[in-house]
Amino acid sequence: MQITVDAWDPSFADNSESPSRSDSATVDAGVEIPAERWAPVDAPSTGPRRVLLVDGVRRIDARVELTDQDGRWPGLCVSWAAGAVACDLDGRASAVTEAAVERGLFAPVDPETDFGGYTHHKTEAADAGELINASQTAMTQLEAKVAASVATHAELSVLDGTLRGRTRLPNSVGYVKSHHRTYLQGTLNGVVERLRPGQRTPVFHLLTTWPRYSWYLRLPGTRSRGWAGVARLEAADGLSEEAAVALADATASALPPLGSAAHKDARAPQNLTPIAGLERRLKRMLGDARLLLRSVRSAAY
Repeated sequence: MQITVDAWDPSFADNSESPSRSDSATVDAGVEIPAERWAPVDAPSTGPRRVLLVDGVRRIDARVELTDQDGRWPGLCVSWAAGAVACDLDGRASAVTEAAVERGLFAPVDPETDFGGYTHHKTEAADAGELINASQTAMTQLEAKVAASVATHAELSVLDGTLRGRTRLPNSVGYVKSHHRTYLQGTLNGVVERLRPGQRTPVFHLLTTWPRYSWYLRLPGTRSRGWAGVARLEAADGLSEEAAVALADATASALPPLGSAAHKDARAPQNLTPIAGLERRLKRMLGDARLLLRSVRSAAY
């Protein structure tokens, strides 16, 4: 098999978000209160004091092409890392408790050679979007593994991104910072826009390609209008409605103090301060991209 490495800088095509989908969405707004009575919900006076935040980072290190007598296939060499940071809200302290790094070659065919530490991950499709999707899934699986190893020690575990594939972790929620789709309609969207810092919407049930509970929360540091500073959270569909509401209250109490400041983070306030610190550490753990590209080229020739 012939292996070639694309000299074009792969970072230009890297995208931290999964490809968007046009799935239809079904919303049941009456989980917590009837839809006609929707209004901003204040945070409770007490909440969890030990919070675990889990996040991952991913980087495309090289693009390769695999050629044999049967055809040509593209591949991606990707590094990804996941970690957890434990936050003591009473002591105002945080510490990274777990971190791991993995690397993989995502391609439809196995090069059947030592590829510089990149383990082959077989993909069914060969287009770039599916290869990136597969690497995102691998990172999500590592995040779940990291979370499972430490989540039992936290009153609330917050996993960056959607909760899909990670719904069995106890006291866990997914944390979605950006909004590519609008799930609520009409007056319900108006409730999101009226949220003040620390307030949330009532819990609703959301069904796209998979079911879960969800709610919106506004973090401090932005104007209390529009969608600026609003995050969407998810809880597992297997929970009772009461348990989902309890998790929503827990996030409204615990997460606003962790919101980042605009002068420190361009993604403030949704990119929580401990998450930003964890991301910086994980990116360093990915290693020197130039040295890794050199190792890929050495394996290819």
